[in-house]
Amino acid sequence: MFRNYIKPVLGILFLILAFFVSVGFQNTSIPTTNYPLETPALEDGDGYLKHTGYAFVYNETHEQAKWVAYCLTKKETEGSHERTDHFVEDPIVKTGTATNADYSKSGFDRGHLAPAADMKWSEIAMDESFYYSNMSPQLPAFNRGIWKKLEEQVRDWAISLDSILIVTGPILSESLSSIGANKVSVPKFYYKAILDFKGTHSKAIAFVMPNQGSKAPLMSFAVTIDELEKLTGMNFFYQLEDHLEKSIEAKICPTCWP
Repeated sequence: MFRNYIKPVLGILFLILAFFVSVGFQNTSIPTTNYPLETPALEDGDGYLKHTGYAFVYNETHEQAKWVAYCLTKKETEGSHERTDHFVEDPIVKTGTATNADYSKSGFDRGHLAPAADMKWSEIAMDESFYYSNMSPQLPAFNRGIWKKLEEQVRDWAISLDSILIVTGPILSESLSSIGANKVSVPKFYYKAILDFKGTHSKAIAFVMPNQGSKAPLMSFAVTIDELEKLTGMNFFYQLEDHLEKSIEAKICPTCWP
């Protein structure tokens, strides 16, 4: 007798479960991606921190992030949340970050590492993109010129490739000039490393740009991941299988990037 009710009851339970799962995915602020977030290998002294839209390691000596890493998907680029332009100190950096006063009248822009336009899929992610832990002193001609052009190109790649992983940051070194009472270092170069993870068809490319205006084509700044690792002393995409990591980090294929 009870067997006659088993299938109908299971069917109803399945529909209820499917409903709640569907609602859960619709309300989540972090969209799913094709692969997990792979940050650079952590070194001694690195403090791994994470916000809604990006992960990072903060460098207290230079008062800015050592690197910022996040996935960007095609769907995320379709978000509609607008810029807040509300720059604030980062509450999860316990040692403190730069402040408005550090940048005031310095002649430098508060340059985003993870661009605000990449975070428009979430109101929280947008707000957190304006934390000073995500800022670095950039000359206006650089921040509003060639750097912005690279950010736009990366978004285009996220659209055409469906999803990519981005690691970006300043190249930090000793004896850099600084601004403000907190001595925020002014980097001479910035980088972006981009990974398109598609199994055996994966590819990667990196860019290293001087902190100055330029009208040169973007590809003139392209380098291999191996070259970027030598410049920064960091190990990018180390979680890939060894043979795949070795293959994609040693070469650039400009025609592979639409």
